[in-house]
Amino acid sequence: MFSDANKEKSYFLRRFAPQLCIVLGSFFIPLLIHADSILAQNPDIKLIRIDRAKNSETLATQYLGDHWDDWQITELNGRALFESGDIVALPITPINPAGVYANHFQGIPILCYHQFSARSDSNNQLEVSANAFDKQMAYLVSNDYQVIPLKKLSEILAGEKAIPPKAVILTIDDGYRSVYETAYPILKKYGLTATLFVYTDFIGGSMALSWDQINEMQSSGVIGIESHTKTHSSLSYDPNAETQSSHRKRIANEIDSAEITISNHLSHRPTILAYPYGNSSSETIEHLKKSNYTLATTVKRGPNNTFADPLLLQRTMIYNNHDLSSFIKIINGKRSR
Repeated sequence: MFSDANKEKSYFLRRFAPQLCIVLGSFFIPLLIHADSILAQNPDIKLIRIDRAKNSETLATQYLGDHWDDWQITELNGRALFESGDIVALPITPINPAGVYANHFQGIPILCYHQFSARSDSNNQLEVSANAFDKQMAYLVSNDYQVIPLKKLSEILAGEKAIPPKAVILTIDDGYRSVYETAYPILKKYGLTATLFVYTDFIGGSMALSWDQINEMQSSGVIGIESHTKTHSSLSYDPNAETQSSHRKRIANEIDSAEITISNHLSHRPTILAYPYGNSSSETIEHLKKSNYTLATTVKRGPNNTFADPLLLQRTMIYNNHDLSSFIKIINGKRSR
C-alpha cells in the first residue's frame, strides 16, 4: 500500500503503464530481449521494462546507485521481485524525503551499545548479554527493519535520500574487546552493520580491542569506525576549570589527535564523532565544522527526524535491563505532530 505522499506517483504508474504495454509492446519487445529499456519518464518516476528477473535490491544498485534504496522501489511497485518483461517504476526523486505523514514525523532511532557479555546476570548496566543482543538483532531482521549505516544519515538530513519506513541505526561506544568477541559475530550472522566509536587512548588496553581486530572488523564492511575522542573526557565547557582559550585547545587536541591516530592505523579519516558522555559545547561544534565532520551524536534519547541537527543527533542507550518488549518500544518510537 502506498503512503499519502506517493499517491501522485502511484497514479502515474496505474494511469500510463497499461497504455505503454499496449502501444509500445509489439514494436519494442524484439528490441528489449537483451537489455532493460526506458518506456516513460517524468521528473519523479522512470518506467522501465526489465530484460530478466531482478529484485528491488539489484534494481536499486543498478539504477539508484545505492542498494539501501531498494525499499523505495518495493514501496512504489508494491513488491520486491520482478520477472523478465515486467514494467518497473523507479523513483527519480526520493519518496517523501521530509518524512512527514498524517499523524507523525518519520524518525530514525540510533541505538547506543557499549559492552557485551556471555553472562545474563551482569551487574554492569552497560553490559548487554550475548543472548539479549542476538534476540534484538533477530527481531530486527525477522520484522523487516532496515539497519542502515550511520553515515547514510548525512544524505537523509540533506534531503538527498528518504528515510526508510522501518530504519534503525546501530552504534557501539568506547572499543571494548567484547565488541569483537560477541557483537561482531552476531552482526555478521544477521547481515547487519554498526558504527563503532573508539577513544584512541583506550585501544590496546587490557579490556580493549587491538588495532588488528578493529581493522578486521572495518575491512569486513560489518563495522565502520569513527571517533570517540582521544581520552574520553567531556567536551563541555567548564568556566570554573578552564578559560575559553584553553577549552578550545583541549577539544582540538581531543578531536584532532584521535583523528590522526585512527587515520594512521586504518587509513580512514573519521568524519563522525560521538561526544563522550553526550557532552558538547559551541566551541566543540565550531571545531567539528572546521574539521569537516558531518555528524555528531549525543546520548539524548529519541529518534531523529529529517530536521534534526546533524551535529547534535539523539541516541538511545541500550542497557542490560532492557527486555525485548522495551527494545521494541524504543525502535518503534514516533513523535506526534
